[in-house]
This record gives sequence, C-alpha cells and structure tokens, in this order.
Amino acid sequence: MSEKEPGLPKYQIVKDYVLAQIDNQEISKDDRIPSESEFSKMLNVSSITVRKALSELVNEGVIYRVRGKGSFVAASQTAVAEKASNLVAFVISGVEMYDSSYMQIMKGIQSFLGKHDCKLIIEFVENDFDQERELILRLIQSDIRGLLIYSSDPVAAKSYLNDIRKKSIPFVMLDRSPAGYPVNVVTCNNHDGAYEAVEYLIRNGHKRIGFAAYDFHLSPEVDRFNGYNNAMINASLPVNKKLLYLEKELDYDTLAGQIQEGEITALFCTNDKRALEVLEQLTSRGIRIPDQISLMGFDDFESSKFAKVALSTVKQYFDVLGYESAKLLLEISEGNSYGNKKVMLPTSLIIRDTVRPI
Repeated sequence: MSEKEPGLPKYQIVKDYVLAQIDNQEISKDDRIPSESEFSKMLNVSSITVRKALSELVNEGVIYRVRGKGSFVAASQTAVAEKASNLVAFVISGVEMYDSSYMQIMKGIQSFLGKHDCKLIIEFVENDFDQERELILRLIQSDIRGLLIYSSDPVAAKSYLNDIRKKSIPFVMLDRSPAGYPVNVVTCNNHDGAYEAVEYLIRNGHKRIGFAAYDFHLSPEVDRFNGYNNAMINASLPVNKKLLYLEKELDYDTLAGQIQEGEITALFCTNDKRALEVLEQLTSRGIRIPDQISLMGFDDFESSKFAKVALSTVKQYFDVLGYESAKLLLEISEGNSYGNKKVMLPTSLIIRDTVRPI
C-alpha cells in the first residue's frame, strides 16, 4: 500500500488492503484480520476510518465479527459477489456474551445455513437501541437474503420493522417480540417452563414463593411471570405482592429481611443472571442457600452448574433456537411459509443444589 490513488477515500484504502490480501491468498476464510488499532498504525488512518471500512466489509459479507475476538475473513471477493443473495445478517442487541449462550445460538444458525450454502453476518450492538436501529436500516440497503434479530427493545423496534417490511426483506425475531405486532418469532415455551419450575417448588412444600424479574419489559419475562402466577393460582396459593421483585434493581436488604422472618421460602428468578446475582448477594449477607431459601433460575447458562451452590434452573436449548430461527427464515425467503409464525421450543427442568424440600 505504498502507492495510493489520489483522491481515494481513506476508508477505501483499508478496504482495498483487506481485499488485496484475500485475492492474493495471503489471508483466507476464517483468518483473523488486524484490529482497528493495528490498521490505524499500519495505514496511518484514524480508528473512525477503519471502523467505517470494516463495517462496509461486514455488510458486503467479506468479513464477520466475533465480539471480544476480532474480525475474520468470511469469503473471497468473488465468492461474495456470486453469493450476495445468500447473505443472512444476525443482529444481537442489548445483551452480553454471558457464558456460551449466544455462541450456542450462532452455532445453531450456522449449522442450518451451512447446509444451504448461506453465509452469516454477525453484528453486536451493546445496549444501545439507536445503534441497533441504525445498523438495521443500513443492512436493509445491502443485498441480503434476510435478517435474524435479537432486539434490546422489541416495542421500539416496531419503527424499523415497518422499514424492513417496505423493503420486502424476510426477518425472524429471536426470543422476544413486540406485543400486539405480528411477526415471525422463535422462542422457548417461557410460560410452561416457569410453570413447571414453580410447580416443582410447590410439590416440595413451598407456599411462600417470590418472583424476581430482570428486564420485565421483555415478552419472555412477562410470559415467565404469567407461568409463575398461574402455577400459584392453580395450587390455590396467594401471590403476595410484597414478594414480587419486578424492578431492575433488586432490594437485597429487604429480601434478606423477608427470608429471616420466614415470609418467603423460595424465589423463582426470571433468568440465571438474576439468580446468580441473588445467590452472590444473599450469601454475602449470611443467608444460607438452600437452607434458608430455595432458588430457581431460567436459561441454564454454562456457569450455573459451577456456581458456589449449583443452580437449579429451567434449561432452554439455545442452539436449537438458532437452528429453528434460520430454518424459518429460509422457509419465508423461499415462499414456503405463509402468515406469521410463533415457534415455541420445549424446555427442561434441571434440578441441582439450590432447592430443598421443606
């Protein structure tokens, strides 16, 4: 890159460098390319310039990103041009790479797409809906076969979903969807999974069972709350509003006091992240789990089995979630699906050490 065309945009210099490396077979599929800072030093350009170049290469299907690991070669420039219509974009927004859960989703997606000669573009946006919307609107200007969307705010997402529909681009939402807005979505059976967990607690003698949410505006958490609520009602047990923790910030001092007074004997948490946080916070306050309170989560993160007290939880199969989402997307894109579908996947109850009978 010692000779640069006069007037050539700086971001194009970065793009041309990557494309030349690929065409010259100096780097090949799944090889890692330099980081933003490495490109900045190597080509004497700003990090903003590098970011723009890499974003365009992602949108063109030349490279893909893995959060925390870098950018990697997806295919040659020729292959991308030939297969542009087989590019599928997966947007994950507002989530952390917590344990291996999201890697399992990607593995499931790639497992299906690989059988159908499709390439996957992966984009992460961390807890910023404006960036999520901007990314989606940019992606639908490119030649993609369809979109898989894991949104941080499904209700707000209705604004850009209308734009996707105007472009007639197939899309499937994963895990969560906007209430009152018909979409294709693949999710687990949140209601029944929660119902089974709470029913298990009741069979083990618990009657004063609390509920702890994490992001209660999301449809899966509402469904899990309804499962909890229905299990209590069907067992003729009262739902004590004092035992409902629906805010993001949980008042652990109040919860610890309720445990010590015997007002609550079990807590169903809407996900493992909340349950593991509860486990940590309560043990730091001298509460013994499960001796003083039984604890149940939802998701079965990889780390849950290795917690200081192995977590009982509801397992959802993230790889199957990814696989079925990709399958539904291709059915839609090929005209083999009609109407809007809500695919609900089964869950399994996993009993470990945080629940005891009373």
